[in-house]
Amino acid sequence: MVSRIEPDRYADTGFSVKDTAPEINAMIFAAMMRKTPEERLLMGFSMTETARRLVWGSVRDLPTESERRREFFRRFYGMECPFE
Repeated sequence: MVSRIEPDRYADTGFSVKDTAPEINAMIFAAMMRKTPEERLLMGFSMTETARRLVWGSVRDLPTESERRREFFRRFYGMECPFE
């Protein structure tokens, strides 16, 4: 869910957001942990779907569906598509 770039930064919360005070991170973490595992999973699915829509919308101008899909894969996954 959240990167552990600096594991000791907010060791009690698991968060490593640098622009947020530790007290706020602790509040966010506690709120997330009050959610059920299913709620957290559904939030992840929702965020992934939003990201997919944003990326897909950004490749509209490519001339062919194949090029769109290839560029979508590159932008979404950060690498060239291994399948052709």
